Amino acid sequence: MTFRNLTASHDWTFGSGRNNYVSGNQEIALNIKTRVLSFLGDCFFATDEGIDWFNLLDYRYQDRLENAVQEVVVKTPRVTAINSIDILTTADRKSVLLMMFKQFIQAHIRMRLCL
Repeated sequence: MTFRNLTASHDWTFGSGRNNYVSGNQEIALNIKTRVLSFLGDCFFATDEGIDWFNLLDYRYQDRLENAVQEVVVKTPRVTAINSIDILTTADRKSVLLMMFKQFIQAHIRMRLCL
């Protein structure tokens, strides 16, 4: 699998040929990042994938949000296990997702994602 890298604002990168693509651990982390940031029903060919961000960012639904994120991450190709996921949600509905997971080749990847 090959993924085109993203800018800080989550747009595809262009103009550098093969340097625009990522592989290995960075590829897996980028795949997880794009899957976690996807809204439920947003993709026309996979309407049942994504996270219901509009309804789950309320601090009262922290457990539901964590379950939704875990489900998306564990269904990501080449991820074999989730070691830990911490979602910190503030009163102004901003979230930081910290996770550590195990990939297919038994390496551990640590990831921080600001939502």
